[in-house]
Amino acid sequence: MGYKARQKRKSPRRSWVRRRLSGGSSWGKTALVRGVLVLVAAGAVFAGMKLLERLALGDPQGAEEASLCVKMVDLPQWIPRSLARQIAADIVPPDADLSDLDLPERIYHRAIANPWIRSVQSVRRCPPAVGRRALVELRAKFRKPVALAAQEGRFFFVDAEGYRVPDEWVPRWVVTVPPGDDAPARQVCYVDESQVPPELSAVRIHYIVIDGVASPPPETGAKWEGDDLAAGLKLLELLLERRYANQITVVDVRNYDGRISRSDPHLRMYAQVGRDTGVTDIRFGRFPDPGGGDYVVSTERKMAYIDEYVADHGGRLAGVNEYLDLRYDGLHVSIN
Repeated sequence: MGYKARQKRKSPRRSWVRRRLSGGSSWGKTALVRGVLVLVAAGAVFAGMKLLERLALGDPQGAEEASLCVKMVDLPQWIPRSLARQIAADIVPPDADLSDLDLPERIYHRAIANPWIRSVQSVRRCPPAVGRRALVELRAKFRKPVALAAQEGRFFFVDAEGYRVPDEWVPRWVVTVPPGDDAPARQVCYVDESQVPPELSAVRIHYIVIDGVASPPPETGAKWEGDDLAAGLKLLELLLERRYANQITVVDVRNYDGRISRSDPHLRMYAQVGRDTGVTDIRFGRFPDPGGGDYVVSTERKMAYIDEYVADHGGRLAGVNEYLDLRYDGLHVSIN
């Protein structure tokens, strides 16, 4: 006994759509396409609103899709990129919430506690950037390491005010980039020589040692108190303005204020270029009493002695004479 197969019943709605797409009028096709596009757009808007809602409410799923970027504005050239990234990462609170209205204030307090930051000028929250990255701009002044302070054979980097900075992030190499079409010559610093691109030639940054500081070093980020270190940094400030500063290796403050010998120079410097050249002892003495009344040669005249000596010796300060004594009315030098 045969049987007749049951035919699948067609949906009236599906048949209407098929008729419209195949044999219907152009007006019908256009209306249908418009309807589909409206539905797609409505779905996208709904999904976007839900995503914004998750972000505003601190939903974990929304937090994964958003990130916080701290941009430090007007960074000085001496700050390496690796150090800038480290500072930016340190000043972001570990529990940072992008919906927190107090986030800029929290970043401000973390920034002023950072050992590299001298002062904070502004913290500004910006609209989210492309890629859903919330942006906070930080404008600050930074502590630049200028010397190695030595105490009982240990060495610590300090800035011009005597604040100790983290040794591991101090820039130690510099590359001079020649001027381009639209950019002047500039310097790029690096923490480690391995970070320097192989096609560039880097020079080691010269840091003068301030030797013989009596007081123990403070914690990183704190000021190293001591009149001897302050005097060494004062002398260092005068040296850094001069081209021959890279020939000075040590500022010796061991006899500061005559604590070892009243007759020996209270401050002295040592100059040397390379290990195979002689060392020149530069006997600076002490700074004049700010209140006046003493007979100490002025600081300006002492520095003029060195300037003239270097000019007379073709730019050389180290290795020409055994010593230069700046404490008298006229430069005294050793007789070779």
